[in-house]
Amino acid sequence: MAAEKPYLALCALYKDHADYLREWIEFHRIVGVERFFLYDNESRDEHEEVLAPYVERGIVEVHHWPSPPSVERGVPWAVIDAFSDSVRRHRDDSRWIGFIDIDEFLFSPTGRPLPEVLAGFEQFAGVEVSRLDFGPSGHEEKPDGLVIESYLCRRRYESPKKDWEHVKSIVDPARTDHAFNAHGFFYTEGFAVREDAEPAPQKPPGRKYFPQGALLRINHYITKSKAEYARKGAQWAAAGLPFPDDDRSGFFEHLSMERDETITMYAQVLREALSQPVG
Repeated sequence: MAAEKPYLALCALYKDHADYLREWIEFHRIVGVERFFLYDNESRDEHEEVLAPYVERGIVEVHHWPSPPSVERGVPWAVIDAFSDSVRRHRDDSRWIGFIDIDEFLFSPTGRPLPEVLAGFEQFAGVEVSRLDFGPSGHEEKPDGLVIESYLCRRRYESPKKDWEHVKSIVDPARTDHAFNAHGFFYTEGFAVREDAEPAPQKPPGRKYFPQGALLRINHYITKSKAEYARKGAQWAAAGLPFPDDDRSGFFEHLSMERDETITMYAQVLREALSQPVG
């Protein structure tokens, strides 16, 4: 008998994230993700060793995805092309595929499993999920402990007129054509909605708006520690991409205005999962 198709999978492009892959995978397994379609962008760390047990068990599938020879208009085409490839390649491999980054953690603040939440959106081709940006939370260097416990200070969202934020998409691959960018997709039928079931803009898709996040949200650990953010900036610069390289504009302060511990509801069970062999 053929195995039942997973209900929810995640797709991400990664580069030198070995230190964080296991926490990211185990967290998302806890909230209801069954499969992971990962695209390796020329990593030089121990990512293969970390992922090997998941690959052996069919939990993770890795595609090697080198950067294109050039970057146009400051757009990371490797991400866009990888997401489009995943839609085509894995169209029949999962009911939903979410497209996020390794520094993003998708969950429901209600504590409900993601498949239970997404069951209420099956009439739509996609769901756009607001992400909230978290800063270094006082860490100059990489701290010990979980990402979801170490970084608890984020940007404050108060004004619907100016505090707009990026979204990421969870799509029905059977009704999706390709990625417009890392945030939005074009659909062959139907349309994407926000968590309140209102249609999301499609000209273009994946536009910023004042974040929702009562039902679904993404914690975006955009900096992690200040030292890690500096290394991230060096990676982007090497790829020819624009990147804020210091704090002259009050960037870190802007990302430290509100304490938010919502995601720590999963900390204990995540620690337990990480203490066990991959199963």
